[in-house]
Amino acid sequence: MLQPIGNILGKIPDAPAESASPDKYEQRQMDIRNATPGSLEGYDCEKCLNRGGSYVNGNTWRECECMKIRKAVKLIEKSGLKPLIDRYTFDNYQTPEVWQKTIKNAAEAFLNLDDNNEWFFGVFGQTGSGKTHICTAMAGRYLRRCIPVNYMIWNTEVKRIKATANDGEPHLKEIRLLQTVEVLYIDDLFKCKAGSEPSDADVRLAFEIINARYNARLITLISSEFTIDGLRAIDSATAGRINEACGMFNFSIEPNEARNYRWKK
Repeated sequence: MLQPIGNILGKIPDAPAESASPDKYEQRQMDIRNATPGSLEGYDCEKCLNRGGSYVNGNTWRECECMKIRKAVKLIEKSGLKPLIDRYTFDNYQTPEVWQKTIKNAAEAFLNLDDNNEWFFGVFGQTGSGKTHICTAMAGRYLRRCIPVNYMIWNTEVKRIKATANDGEPHLKEIRLLQTVEVLYIDDLFKCKAGSEPSDADVRLAFEIINARYNARLITLISSEFTIDGLRAIDSATAGRINEACGMFNFSIEPNEARNYRWKK
């Protein structure tokens, strides 16, 4: 009588398993885990296969260096500078004139300060002279070091913040963020329509933000079409704090259309 094939196979003795030491077994399991792709997005890492890290010595998790890059990418997206950051770099900042070289060298020196004697960096004056470019290049350096930066386009953000004045805690939270973020970049401070002046509400908001950062000695990058004397005419208390905190990193570019590089090819 023929027996079912299953019964026949069941009678075949198992091949002797090769004895594996606990160390070899642990290594094999670790290799399997480290060969499994992860699901992190935003940066493709060949080293950790987008897991964010790898197992070493069994179950010890070691974070991959790519996590710093991922954090920087998220900070760039959150900062609002993503459309500008690849275009406005130090390498792309042209310095055919002495004053441009001076500002660029000062910006790079500011980024490498070991002390906290100056904690504001300001570029003021002539429109189209590269103020936004140099400040964005600085902000980009901070972001790539994984230092949080908040980008505040003055005339856009001030309208939005004032519109939430009756929202209570959400409104205060917006202001507190600007007062306390590790690096704040205010672009075009007191920018307004031609022939008009900043409102009293604008001036109060600027003082709230700048005074808090002045007292806390937090890094603040400021550009404005007003020179420091022009800012002083608008509000001497705000301008005085900017002037003191900038120290030697205070650059006013006197009005001169020859320095408006938006009109040059």
